[in-house]
Amino acid sequence: MRAYANKMPKLNFYQSTKLFKRAQEVIPSATQTFSKGWTQFVQGATPNFIQRGEGVFVYDVDGNRYTDYMMALGAISMGYAWEPMKKAALRQLDDGLVFTLPHPLEVEVAELLTKTIPCAEMVRFGKNGSDVTSGAIRVARAVTGRDKIAFCGYHGWQDWYIASTVRDLGIPKFNKELIFEFKYNDIDSLKKILEENPNEIAAVIMEPVGLIEPQDNFLAKVRDVATSVGALLIFDEVVSGFRMALGGAQALYGVTPDLSTCGKGMGNGVPISAVVGKREYMEYFDKVFFPSPSVGKPSPWLSVKQ
Repeated sequence: MRAYANKMPKLNFYQSTKLFKRAQEVIPSATQTFSKGWTQFVQGATPNFIQRGEGVFVYDVDGNRYTDYMMALGAISMGYAWEPMKKAALRQLDDGLVFTLPHPLEVEVAELLTKTIPCAEMVRFGKNGSDVTSGAIRVARAVTGRDKIAFCGYHGWQDWYIASTVRDLGIPKFNKELIFEFKYNDIDSLKKILEENPNEIAAVIMEPVGLIEPQDNFLAKVRDVATSVGALLIFDEVVSGFRMALGGAQALYGVTPDLSTCGKGMGNGVPISAVVGKREYMEYFDKVFFPSPSVGKPSPWLSVKQ
C-alpha cells in the first residue's frame, strides 16, 4: 500500500485553496450542501471545488482529473455532460424554461412514470428530494388524520425529519414528538413503535434499500404491518429509483408502496423530483398545499428519444 501511495501524483491545489478562503468569507461553511463540504473529505488529498465534468471524470479548478465514484452524490446516472441531454437542454432553452401555465412535457413525463414505477397511478413534480418526501408525508397525514411518522433512512432537510437528528437547531420541539425511527431488517422495531402509538401513525416511510439488501422478506413484512394499522407505506426512492431497476427497488423486490418519491437518477443533475402513488392518495394533492415553486417544465432530457 505504501509503495502504491508513493506512486500517486502530487496534486497542486493552489487555486482550490485560494477559492476556499474566499468562500469562507461569503458562504457559511464554504458550501451550499453539507455533504459537499470540506469537513466530509480529507483536506490535502481532495480539492474543494470541481470546475467541470465529462462522463465519469471531473476536473478541479487546478486542472487535476479524477474518476468520480460518487457522481454528484448520486445525482448523475448517465454521466457528466451526457450528449443527448445537452442537446435536449439547448433545444429547451430556445423555447424558454418557466411559464405561467403547465407545459406538455409535464403530461408526457407523468405518463412515462406511471408506465415505469409499479405504484404510480398519478404524479406530482417537485424540485428536489426534500420537496417530494415532505409532500408525501403531508398527504399521508391528510389521508389518515394522524400526525406521527415511523421512519427508516434519510429523508431530506425539512423539519418533520431533521428533528430526529443532531442537527435540529431552529426546529420547534414538537416535531421530535411526532417521529420515530425503526431499524432496517428489524420488523420488531417497527411493530414496537406501532404498538406504543396505537392509531397514531400516519405513515411508515423508508428507503427500501441502502447499503444492505432486505432480508427475510423484510419489505413485504413492512407492507403488511403498515396496512394492518391503517398507515400509508411510503418508499423514499430518491436514491434507489431508476438504479436498482428501471421501476426502482419496488419493482426489483416486488413490494408496492402506497406512495413513492424519486429524484436523483431522474434528472441526471437537473433539479427535478416527483411524488408518485395510488390515485386515491395522490388526489389529496388537490387539497393539500404543495406548490412545487418555480417548476416550469420537467427535465427536458426526459423526453430525449433514444
